[in-house]
Amino acid sequence: MLAVCPNPAWQKTLCFEHYRAGEVNRASRVQENGGGKGVNLARVLQSLGFPAAVAGFAGGNTGQCLRAELQKSGCRDLLVECQAPTRSCYTVIDAAKQQATELIEPAGRITPDEALQLQKRLQEAGPAFSVICLCGSLPPGLDGAFYASLARLARALGLPVLLDSAADLSATLSTGVSLLKINIVELQALSGESELYRAAGVLQERYQIPWLGITAGPDRAWLFSSSRVYVYTLPRLPRTVSCIGAGDCASAILARRLAEEPGGTRLPGYFQEALACASASCLTDIPSSFAPETAEELRRQITCQELSRP
Repeated sequence: MLAVCPNPAWQKTLCFEHYRAGEVNRASRVQENGGGKGVNLARVLQSLGFPAAVAGFAGGNTGQCLRAELQKSGCRDLLVECQAPTRSCYTVIDAAKQQATELIEPAGRITPDEALQLQKRLQEAGPAFSVICLCGSLPPGLDGAFYASLARLARALGLPVLLDSAADLSATLSTGVSLLKINIVELQALSGESELYRAAGVLQERYQIPWLGITAGPDRAWLFSSSRVYVYTLPRLPRTVSCIGAGDCASAILARRLAEEPGGTRLPGYFQEALACASASCLTDIPSSFAPETAEELRRQITCQELSRP
């Protein structure tokens, strides 16, 4: 499975018993790891025993740290060396408030030659994969045409495409994806509609999206097909440590299932599994990390209501 992550990061998670803005705060613990949607997605797949590859750009010392982590995990490295250092992101966890704050550096610019190198690398490597995941934001120097070119490559290879991004998507969605997973705010922005069902209908009709997955934080989620709506109610968690990377857990499970069943016939059940893994990830301070037994317990608590499209 291939995770395309054009805008990866090196992630530092700082844990505080009590975090006080405007004061000196000393962390009780620090965790460092690769970040970005595609890197998080691949981490989940590798931890579950499924081979994955990460494609994108890496530069500077932080880029070297990212490559070292991928090598250690056994994940295939398809990163292209770039001039700009890989950005750093910082997660500040306040244990007392059960609150995580994300601080994100701006990404460096990708040159046309670097973009071309990655496209050529993926054209050569593409036939080896069972699903292509287009994950996260695009750094300066790239626009929606980049993801669209990879969606065309996937179509030529007969591979399903999972898209987990929210900006400059028109060309990619027009090319065609198997599943678009976004949150409710992103849905409203993409569709230009505020009401959920109307927004989903507008987006699916405009781009002929077979499956549209919508999340809305800890309470509910929706999966739309061409004729049905599946409404998921999530259990309340006993606590929340950090939700950073939770959505990437869901994407990883969905990618695995699309690889097994490209048509997505059983996707409603798989979406419930994906939501459970995302919820379990919120109980840990490492992005996209969860205990499978906890995820299975949460999966049994999620309810799903199937409805006809309004």
